[in-house]
Amino acid sequence: MKKFLILATIILCLATYQNDDFTVKDAPPALNNLAPSAPYDFKVASASTLNHDDITEKIRRILNDGTEYSVYLSYPQQSSEAYIYNSHAMRSASMIKVFVLAAVMEKARDGELDIYETMTVKSSDKVGGAGVLVGYPTGAQLTMREVMRLMITESDNTATNMIIDRIGMAAINEYIGRNGYNDTVLRRKMMDMQAVSEGRENQSSSADLGAFFSRLYNHECVSYDYDEIMLEFLKGQTDRDCFPAALPNLTIAHKTGALIGLYDDGGIIYNNGNDMVLVIMTENYTSEYIAMERMKAFTREVAANYTGER
Repeated sequence: MKKFLILATIILCLATYQNDDFTVKDAPPALNNLAPSAPYDFKVASASTLNHDDITEKIRRILNDGTEYSVYLSYPQQSSEAYIYNSHAMRSASMIKVFVLAAVMEKARDGELDIYETMTVKSSDKVGGAGVLVGYPTGAQLTMREVMRLMITESDNTATNMIIDRIGMAAINEYIGRNGYNDTVLRRKMMDMQAVSEGRENQSSSADLGAFFSRLYNHECVSYDYDEIMLEFLKGQTDRDCFPAALPNLTIAHKTGALIGLYDDGGIIYNNGNDMVLVIMTENYTSEYIAMERMKAFTREVAANYTGER
């Protein structure tokens, strides 16, 4: 009986683990009953054309439910400067996958690998959580390009681990460090429960992710052609619960991530000539539903800075 209870507990835990991510769906509470909490310290860029006071007011008014929020916001067609709020190293969940993607693309650019090479799915590759490759038969063959596409569009954990194994964790971290993403580190593969229990979490920050998406927007990440492929994958993101739900009529190239206690969304929002790079990370959320509703409300308002629509 004791063994059965232990096994049932493990199964229950794993059933909640998705997107390399523990995630909990909450019943919608009454948001109006939330009392504002004290805001976190701000880290704001130096003077620019951005209306910092207006953005600060939106953060204090909307992102005030007790969740820790971190924000990167820029309007690259209006200014080269960014507004950065509470940026520091945080658990990255599946947001780390954009850095894995770029590291591979850089190696392809430099002739060290071919993104059309064949990869074979092994039984040892298969892990749970988000993704579809775990359901593919052992021995299935795909191009590396297709494996990377699944890593982004489906946040596929098996695909991610196949890519990490192909180029090595050290090479990915070398790419991250060399490009100045100082808060970002890949410490474990997806669904590595032993690493999680030992406290080895992947990390990034809103500033690092914002810098990444800004470079990608300007086609200054790897090269024009490889950046276009990455943008194609990011525009195909199938998790549409946050930014796309807030702005359903806009094209958005983005990546999401979730674990117990956090939900993140970040990327490029193509806004009819008033494009945005927006990253919102969370930690210790009051609930996933509340955090996502706040994130959507904030996204709509900062988009409305230029469209006038709410």
